[in-house]
Amino acid sequence: MKRLILLIFSITLLSPSDYNSSLEKTKYFEGQVIYNIEYTPYNKNFSPDRIKEMVGSKMILTFKKGNYKKEYFSPNGELLQERILNLKDHKSYMSTKDSDTIFWIDITKNTSKTTFEVLKDSTILNHPCTIIKTKSAVSLKNHNEEPFEIEGIFKYAKDLPVNPDWYVNYKEGNFNEIIKSGKGIAIETINKGVYWKQQIKAVSIIERKVKKSEVKIQINNKTPLQEL
Repeated sequence: MKRLILLIFSITLLSPSDYNSSLEKTKYFEGQVIYNIEYTPYNKNFSPDRIKEMVGSKMILTFKKGNYKKEYFSPNGELLQERILNLKDHKSYMSTKDSDTIFWIDITKNTSKTTFEVLKDSTILNHPCTIIKTKSAVSLKNHNEEPFEIEGIFKYAKDLPVNPDWYVNYKEGNFNEIIKSGKGIAIETINKGVYWKQQIKAVSIIERKVKKSEVKIQINNKTPLQEL
């Protein structure tokens, strides 16, 4: 499930011209996006407010050249979790507020059975978007390894482009293939999980220069690490 969470979680074309388009350099997105997160539980035993306290009601994405940091905050502003993608290390890291251990996955290994399809383009929050639907089969230990199908809808902004070549080695969850169609920052994501539906929607987009230190994982020789 942790591997899926790491997965769940984020992804235009050069304008035609009368001259050689290869001479034109695409300006890829760099900056921060702030999202609000809402939950719709499938069972009345789960309270949306309680889920926000445990999982987060706000996410801040800091993005630079394909690397990123995602910070999840509770309604009272407490940092609950960080997820950092380091393309050079070929790893996606996750840390939580209640553990000193940093968990990680090898993004070059595809262990998630994920398929996807490109849906009809749409305009979201005044951004033209490519819409992609994914399906992933996961097994949960407390459900006797019975597989569940997790569905996601990702809405990638064409005017906030990213370079698919950055992710050529990101094979986990078929992300290297998905981003070839997405080619942008996801400004809205809908995850239909086992216990609730999660909607992550951008409320603020800030294009700015990002320092490398802002998307760097803080690890030293004493940091406990655990592969998922």
